[in-house]
Amino acid sequence: MLLAIIYLAAGLVGKIPLAVLAGILMVTATRMVSRHTVTAIMRSTRADAFVFVLTALITVAFDLIVAVESGLIAAALFTLRKLATLSGVKREEIPGPREEGDEHVAVFRLDGAMFFGAAERVLQEISQVRDISVAIVRLSQVLMLDATGAHMLVEVIAALELRGVTVLLKGVRQQHLELVTNVGVVRSLRHHKHLFTSLP
Repeated sequence: MLLAIIYLAAGLVGKIPLAVLAGILMVTATRMVSRHTVTAIMRSTRADAFVFVLTALITVAFDLIVAVESGLIAAALFTLRKLATLSGVKREEIPGPREEGDEHVAVFRLDGAMFFGAAERVLQEISQVRDISVAIVRLSQVLMLDATGAHMLVEVIAALELRGVTVLLKGVRQQHLELVTNVGVVRSLRHHKHLFTSLP
């Protein structure tokens, strides 16, 4: 429709006063985002409200394209921040009845996303553990893994093995297997059988 108006009725459109076009644009803009939607966004999370206000202000002050790009960047940064806070490492008890020597075995469960925003924290938490001879790192709850996260695993294994701690990896997801192999996670283990799927 717009193409047809531009090519067939450009002369007539050119005679419309700018004040009228401004009024049409204002009505269109107010109808694009309803009051209910704005209220819902402003009552949601602070991050969503910030992204909305930022995008709206840049749209008015500069340009729609710049506003959309800025909104996307801000939303991406908030998403990464949230992923980083949801990711982490937790020490667990060894399943089953206690046996002699269990006090020298530590089981760590990695959760969420292992990417550049969370990898350093996980590395520090695992590396600080003392007085263990075996560390079992559970990876089945890792939903997202990038090259930085995989490299972090290599560093964790190297740091622990250097202290004489045997590292066992459990439950690498199928979609992460190629990455952990290519980055050198499997190669950094003392034995290839130290990577397994079942904890018992």
